[in-house]
Amino acid sequence: MGIFAWRNLLTRPIRTVLALVGLSIPVLGVLGLFTLSNSLRDLVGDTLGGIEGVIVLNDNAISPVLSNVPASLADDLRKIPGIHAVAPEVWGVAPPVEGQGMIAGMVKGKAMSILDQPVIAGQEIASHQGLHSAIFPKALRDHGEGRFLQPGDEGKPNIVISRKIAREYPGTDGQPRKVGDSLKIGGKPFQIVGIYETGSMLLDVVIVMDIITARQVLYRPEGSLSCIYVEGKDPARNEALIAGIEKSHPGFDARSMGEAQASFGTLMGQIDTFLLMTVSLALLVGVVGIVNTMLMSTTERFAEFGVLRTNGWSQGNILALVTLESAFLGILAGLVGCLLAWGGANVANQFLAGGGLQLGMPPSLWGIGIGLSLATGTLGGLYPAWRAARLVPMEAIRLGSH
Repeated sequence: MGIFAWRNLLTRPIRTVLALVGLSIPVLGVLGLFTLSNSLRDLVGDTLGGIEGVIVLNDNAISPVLSNVPASLADDLRKIPGIHAVAPEVWGVAPPVEGQGMIAGMVKGKAMSILDQPVIAGQEIASHQGLHSAIFPKALRDHGEGRFLQPGDEGKPNIVISRKIAREYPGTDGQPRKVGDSLKIGGKPFQIVGIYETGSMLLDVVIVMDIITARQVLYRPEGSLSCIYVEGKDPARNEALIAGIEKSHPGFDARSMGEAQASFGTLMGQIDTFLLMTVSLALLVGVVGIVNTMLMSTTERFAEFGVLRTNGWSQGNILALVTLESAFLGILAGLVGCLLAWGGANVANQFLAGGGLQLGMPPSLWGIGIGLSLATGTLGGLYPAWRAARLVPMEAIRLGSH
């Protein structure tokens, strides 16, 4: 019966292809959604995995860029037992770099996304030198060049940038910026003393400078802070440290990187749910397409079904034949959707190289795509199969002869 069902699909190639297109596109949408979501989770996990400390921000602030804490908080935190280092920071969206901000870049034809927008990170140099898990100095030592900020850089226009920024804002010779070159930020020249590379598109947009200089660039008042990075003496006791900070300083939120990762996972879950609801509408259209295809196919084959019934086929046989045909359509659509998603991910990875975000199609996603399309195709064929099976043999032959 399986071979018979397969041949029936091949005898109507145009209708079969149209049904495949109608169902494979929503399958592609579902797989694309899961692929991007999983890749973003991996990117955030890899980015935050090496950070052992705790970030103290305003309560409910989603990012250091949108936070503002008093300078006195740093002195208060240093008094808490179990703390190894307290490092104040100032964060903010960078003013135009080399005269080019996000809007100006779009006007000039440069495709700059929110993730590409440079960000200023002002660090209190002395306190940051005592950190064990500072990402940018480690990235500079392992994959960069030059040096990181030193106490002698306090108040001076010296910066550390990423290779990504060095490439995106080349010098007059068209080559990437290098150590010793200058870079204009907000119309003022800054000297590059070091270049780092983390491999994460979330971190490689950061321009690191002294906290005093950062306040001037971002037009922040003297003594203002965005957040405070805290390292405990024992990273395994971070949860107890967080509880102690929040209890003694209500109104502030202390976050470990695990908590930040969990919050991001929750946010992505909510986004996934919303997008899945949207894609479900496309799947519904795919079901309607399968129903329409199978209805037209069964209507044209009433005489065939009548002959089969007179030759001993039962209603169950007819029902199984038509359902099997729609199931085959579902499997084919799933394979096509998976191949399109796999090809799209490989093409997208060519443009995402070096940003830490890699799209992939693990076997589980192939299974989800084919399983979803199989279920959709089978459900779409149930009504046409029932309609074909319930016809009396002679009535089916009579209807098919007209």
